[in-house]
Amino acid sequence: MFQQQPLALRIALVFTIGLCIPLSLAPFNLWPLSIVGVLGFFWLQTAIQSSKSAFWLGWVYGIGFFGLGVSWVYGSMRTVDTPVLLSLLLTATFCLALAFLGAIQLWFHVRFINKLPMGLLLASPLSWLFFEWLREWFLTGMPWLFVGYSVIDLPMAQLAAVFSVYGLSLCLAFISAVLFIGIQKISRHERNAAIFAVGVSLSAFAALNIVGWLLPADSWTTPSSTIKVAAVQSNIAQQDKWKSAQQIKTLEFYGKQIETLKDVDLMLWSEAAMTRRADQIPNFIGQVQSITEKRDQTLLTGVVTKDGPNYFNAVQGYGMAKGEEYRKQHLVPFGEYVPFDPYLRNFIGFFNISISGMSPALTEQNPIVSTLNGEPFFLAPVICYEAAYPNIVRKLAKNAQILTVVSNDAWFGDSIAPHQHLQITRMRAIENGRDMARATQNGISALINARGELVNFAEQFTEAQVVGALTLRNGLTPFQRLHSSIIPILATIILLIMLISYQRKPKK
Repeated sequence: MFQQQPLALRIALVFTIGLCIPLSLAPFNLWPLSIVGVLGFFWLQTAIQSSKSAFWLGWVYGIGFFGLGVSWVYGSMRTVDTPVLLSLLLTATFCLALAFLGAIQLWFHVRFINKLPMGLLLASPLSWLFFEWLREWFLTGMPWLFVGYSVIDLPMAQLAAVFSVYGLSLCLAFISAVLFIGIQKISRHERNAAIFAVGVSLSAFAALNIVGWLLPADSWTTPSSTIKVAAVQSNIAQQDKWKSAQQIKTLEFYGKQIETLKDVDLMLWSEAAMTRRADQIPNFIGQVQSITEKRDQTLLTGVVTKDGPNYFNAVQGYGMAKGEEYRKQHLVPFGEYVPFDPYLRNFIGFFNISISGMSPALTEQNPIVSTLNGEPFFLAPVICYEAAYPNIVRKLAKNAQILTVVSNDAWFGDSIAPHQHLQITRMRAIENGRDMARATQNGISALINARGELVNFAEQFTEAQVVGALTLRNGLTPFQRLHSSIIPILATIILLIMLISYQRKPKK
């Protein structure tokens, strides 16, 4: 029936299905659309007969999916005054290129998954998870728009502490597949089978939420002590941040934060808050160290550091964390380094941004250690984009008692990305059963508890001190005991076994 519809109608329908999952995520938060989106994809898988048609319609699906989901690339371009037409061209090119992942995914489902016994019930959800996982590492990774993030505010999100956001995505994919089978049965007037399938899907969804409610993420970890935390939001415009005229104003702003935040135990400044290296502002750094140390305070700030010929996007500790440094491990392509640098940097001025010559950490990075009331405590420092990588955060958090995230979401402008990024970091708190402090340049700075709930936060585009109490926690969640990719790896192995077994099966 789908194939018989006019081409324009088919394209419009596929594009609309592609919009569903981005709309289920922040800032829209229409979480039921996550199930509609996955179910709609599985419907396309069964409705499209030709592999060639699946590829091109899959590309249309991807255009809707990524066109909305990463539309913030345009805001990033405009933030550094890239001309409007060039910003539109580069954003469109990026989204159209990413959309080919949707093309490959739908082609693969029509070409291979449809043929498998129990293909829709078992192989389709497994394949869905594989393609989400693929986005984490393919071409350095773009781990954005995972369907599991859509349920961040439902009780079932707490189960990420057991099986990660990937486990949530897999559960939603299974529920969507079974629900779709029930809808198929209804259309075929198979009443009993339809009731059973729909009942199973709804029961599974309810059961996951009940278990999540009974087993919150913080039940896996043990509280040790409570500390007062302040995340500082400067609201310095990205266009001005690195200008010479702004440098003194930046130091004055952070100097006032030191003056006013006298009774906090931990102070957090945003990514690259100090746009000059410590050796370039020794008097300011010396005063900061002296004041915070006398108060028994810990200060963590984003800063650019230099070691030989290499520059690093780093977090440095002061006060009771004096001398501690963490260097970013996973850099943002075209943001912190430029692939094919000699060609692109001269071709497009956008790539001549202030921190586009960074190096990734050259050695293994560890939590930052500080002391409070004479007792050591450990902080897991995460820089911006790293929060989207579950395993980077997992490795740091398992040996730390609190998560700290510094970010510069000013790059995104007034787009949907800061809301998506906050949603992603909230999931990291749940997975690791740790409270989190998050400081960003112009929002959304927040204090988050181990259940991923906002304790306090600042509105975007305002100067703010986000102050509140967070808990230091010990112990490991089940998620922290194994590599974060264990579930997608197992799903991929099972899927491969199904495909190979089918190919080897004698054809009648």
